[in-house]
Amino acid sequence: MGISRAVVATVLSLGCTVGTAGPAAADGTLPYAPGKVLPVRPGDILTATLPDGKLPDGLRHNRDVVTSLAFLTDGVLRIHAPLLTATVAIKCDAKPGVQKVEILPPAGARDSNHGPLFTQVRVEKADAATASTCRSKLKNLPPDSKEEQWPKETDWPATDWDVRVFPAGSKVEAHSTLHSFDGPLVSPAFADRPVMHERKSEEWATVTIKCDAKPGLYPVYEQDEDAPDTKQEVWARYRVAPADESTRRSCTAGKPALAGANSSTKLVTWTAASGATLAAVAGALLIIRRRRSRA
Repeated sequence: MGISRAVVATVLSLGCTVGTAGPAAADGTLPYAPGKVLPVRPGDILTATLPDGKLPDGLRHNRDVVTSLAFLTDGVLRIHAPLLTATVAIKCDAKPGVQKVEILPPAGARDSNHGPLFTQVRVEKADAATASTCRSKLKNLPPDSKEEQWPKETDWPATDWDVRVFPAGSKVEAHSTLHSFDGPLVSPAFADRPVMHERKSEEWATVTIKCDAKPGLYPVYEQDEDAPDTKQEVWARYRVAPADESTRRSCTAGKPALAGANSSTKLVTWTAASGATLAAVAGALLIIRRRRSRA
């Protein structure tokens, strides 16, 4: 399985004659296009994009890598539905000419250093000024985010970095068929200590986010009651957003609100909550990525 980070607005057309040059990476993307050659420059920071399920075997490829001799480091593919994305940079001393970009499993899971062709890049020759600018640009690259955004209909958590978003003060019904755990869940922003219980072959728990929880990323830990001194494993992660108007009113009244719900009769599951909030966060990531690619 595999996939990546950063949300990209569009995927360029895949239908192109083998060996012909594609458009310059002005929008900061490196789309999955085995039949194209994309012009790039040393110092370019690009978002590799792959439609989910596009590879021939039809499987997800979350956390596989895109690799090339032209890259500063491999890019880790993570899902940002409906795409897999990875951040890559063209190194300052990349050899001019055409270089392959391939997809490989993570280092510990591969039996070869070659994989399916993702696309090809044509590296432009760098003069002294370009090389100097490139070194300054790539000197202090921030670490790539590990966050993933899986489709809202996917059971949460699909992975330990499957980050869903909820307003402070909201009440959420968590359930999972993929990540079974029967016991307490612990998190700094939880107002209580919910316990996962089996119901209809699934694990369920009702979670309340603190009304005064600060916006940010929080882990959820599995609490092993039989071994309280054992290091807790991260079960999931979620992001707290500022309380919206309904949750502020509910918190003031002492009754936490339903997360993103318009109905008063049911809780919203973690698999589908706060799609609008998540879209806003994704859009912000895209703006940041594009600004960085133009720097």
